[in-house]
Amino acid sequence: MKFRQSGLFLLAAFILIGAIACKSTPPAEEPPPPVEEVIVQNPDMLAPDQASLNNLNSAVNRTEAARKLVQDFDGPTYFPADWGAAETLYGTAVNGRRTATVRDVRESLSRYNAAAAAYEALAEKTIPRYADVLEKEVMAAREGAIDAGAAYLAPEFLIGTDEYALSAWDMYEAKDYYKAREAGLLVRDAYDALAVGVEAYKIRLEIQDRDFVYYDQANIAAADDIALSALEDYENHEIASADSKAHDVRARYEQSLAKAKESYAADCAAAANAERQRALDIRANIASRQEFEAADAVFNQGVAASRSRSFDQASSLYIQSRTMFASVVAITQEKRRIAEEALRAAERKLIESDEEAQRVELIIEGGSR
Repeated sequence: MKFRQSGLFLLAAFILIGAIACKSTPPAEEPPPPVEEVIVQNPDMLAPDQASLNNLNSAVNRTEAARKLVQDFDGPTYFPADWGAAETLYGTAVNGRRTATVRDVRESLSRYNAAAAAYEALAEKTIPRYADVLEKEVMAAREGAIDAGAAYLAPEFLIGTDEYALSAWDMYEAKDYYKAREAGLLVRDAYDALAVGVEAYKIRLEIQDRDFVYYDQANIAAADDIALSALEDYENHEIASADSKAHDVRARYEQSLAKAKESYAADCAAAANAERQRALDIRANIASRQEFEAADAVFNQGVAASRSRSFDQASSLYIQSRTMFASVVAITQEKRRIAEEALRAAERKLIESDEEAQRVELIIEGGSR
């Protein structure tokens, strides 16, 4: 029994010693698995999606369109301070445009929207100002055409241009500003061209009325052909071409009229000088000295007017002097007629007196016998 207990004691001792041994020399531990590091990224620093980029591009296009609209309609001239402020915003937007992150796109979008809003606000003031200025130019051009005589010399062209002007206004009311501007400028230029055309036509009428065509027939015929072509261009709204041709026609008619006036003045001078020579041939400068000198003074005024190229005045003076010289000739001829009749009467009286003396003598002689 004692032996059995002793054995149990030894077994317990061995177990206790083993447990102690285990605690004093622990087994090698396995390394822990790696811990994955989780980084939470700021959403503003993410790359932008395509929708955000598209919004930015739309804002850029909106800004550029509004800026161009203001420029095209003279906004910088009308409102320089507002234009400068908008340009500052625009420069900030352009220089600060970034698309790397969501924040970059958002901030760029904000800057472009601010610039676009500034330009659009400026356009709201610019377009009416431009329209007002253009309207005044159109009305001034129309008045010029009317002053030139379009209302009675070319009423159909004036009415046609008026109708086109109304269509330009309709375009403006429909906010089709570029087409309205194009039409308005065309109308303004059409009125100007019409004025030039009417002025050319009046010169042509003067040439015709004064029978001046034969002085420069070739140039006038060429101008007439160009005038017909200009009218066709005008009816087809080819105003630039019509205006150019109208100026050419007017210059040609003016040249022909000036040549005709000079030639006509020369003809009048020749006619007046011929009448003057008739007066000299009958010695009217002596027989009708006062009247001759008066006519000669007017003739000399015509010579002076010709030298100064005032040919209309010269022609008028030559015609007047010719009439005066003709009158001097008539007066002188009448004086000569009266003098001749008086001389013949005197001769008759002398003859009659001589005959009477002879009769008296005969009577005396007969009585003495």
